[in-house]
Amino acid sequence: MTRTRITETIAWQSDNPHLTGNFAPIGSEIDAGPLQVIEGRVPEDLAGAYVRNGPNPRYEPASYNYPLEGDGMLHALRFEGGKAFYSNRYVRTSGFEVENRAGRRVYGGVMAPQPVDPALLGPHDDPENPFKMSAFIGVQHHGGHLLATGEGEPAWDIGPDLETRGPWTAGTDTPLIMGAHNRVHPVTGDLFALTYDLESPTVTMHHVGRDGQLRRSFDIGLAAPSMIHDFVLTERYLVLLIGPVVFDMESMMSGGSFIQWRPEIGTRIAVMPLDGGDVRWFEAEPFFVFHFANGFERGEEIVVDYVRHQKLYVGYGERNTEPPTPRRLVLDLGTGRVTQQTWFDRVAEFPRIDDRRNALPTRYVYAPTLTPALTGGNGASGTFNCLLRIDTETGDILPHDFGNHIAGEAVFIPRGEGETEGWLATYLYDPETETSDFVLLDADGFGSDPVVRLRLPQRVPQGLHGTWVPA
Repeated sequence: MTRTRITETIAWQSDNPHLTGNFAPIGSEIDAGPLQVIEGRVPEDLAGAYVRNGPNPRYEPASYNYPLEGDGMLHALRFEGGKAFYSNRYVRTSGFEVENRAGRRVYGGVMAPQPVDPALLGPHDDPENPFKMSAFIGVQHHGGHLLATGEGEPAWDIGPDLETRGPWTAGTDTPLIMGAHNRVHPVTGDLFALTYDLESPTVTMHHVGRDGQLRRSFDIGLAAPSMIHDFVLTERYLVLLIGPVVFDMESMMSGGSFIQWRPEIGTRIAVMPLDGGDVRWFEAEPFFVFHFANGFERGEEIVVDYVRHQKLYVGYGERNTEPPTPRRLVLDLGTGRVTQQTWFDRVAEFPRIDDRRNALPTRYVYAPTLTPALTGGNGASGTFNCLLRIDTETGDILPHDFGNHIAGEAVFIPRGEGETEGWLATYLYDPETETSDFVLLDADGFGSDPVVRLRLPQRVPQGLHGTWVPA
């Protein structure tokens, strides 16, 4: 049975590939289920919710740079008693509500922000901030709260029906400004969250207890105001890889680019002890990282599995001459050496692990890639059709090719204690029928047929990051 909460037609169209095909937004917010099983069956012991966030611009943007902007929309699959139920909702941030009241686009783009008429703002909105709060990137469960996250804005507290409750304060009297990716310590269960400043060379780290209460905040000084989308946590260290992506307000005010690539700066790597010791710096050639799979300690070394970008490319116009590839970086704390190893020499992104092993040694990394079997789609970056299981001990790579279906990031759902005792969850899109499915793969029998394939009641646009919330 499908219940439509809001039916809204997205009437505008764009020739931007990141706003067409499966990247095009949808307007309906619905609840549906039990869902139709196309293949296999829903495991009877699967209980909880797979929730995924992604950009879904409601009004036609003045400019659009994927994956840096768009209204957040959460899509959730809830599993109970061998059945699955679907729902989706916008993340109703303060920026969303400003445009909701106006009934039109109000904000400019992230690369070309524009002043907002103060008359359109609410009592708690900052008239000096031209950037829209959108919370379209990530979603995470911590301290009894489901949090939708953006880039350098409050995390937004999401209720059990995907309703937006408001900005998360972590037990304080003000919203906690966070980044898109935040990591949980494997021993204490505490959360470490990062946010950077657009104007000052500073990164702020927040330490939040497993109970959801803020413990402390502290700053790390940088050479310039820099974009840091993700970071690494180990048992004893915070690790920041700071690529040469610099914010330049003066350039923006004179009509230039707000986000600049400055390779002459190189990549600097900060290793900070969690007990408050001095920061140690490493130097490397210029490159950029959106996403880390994991980081952990191995004797006197820190091992980091990540996806390396030759440089930061924004939007669709400028393309990579070298695709982003999954690699391993090793920092030798004894000698100061930095070494790297490539796992896979073709395009891949959105690496994930069994999240229970964050900051601990991990063997398997899961990441989507692109193969010639995809004949549909529009060629936009962020388009994948095959999921890889990378064995970092042997270097073996096992693919699960979905053929002419577009896939995204896969989230690990545990069913046992072992690193392959679980399932991989992702959405699929068929460019021929313009329909979406959900698939569950066995992490151990990775190359086998899906455990279950479900037909979804509406198209699910290409998204970014998801999480598993156990019942």
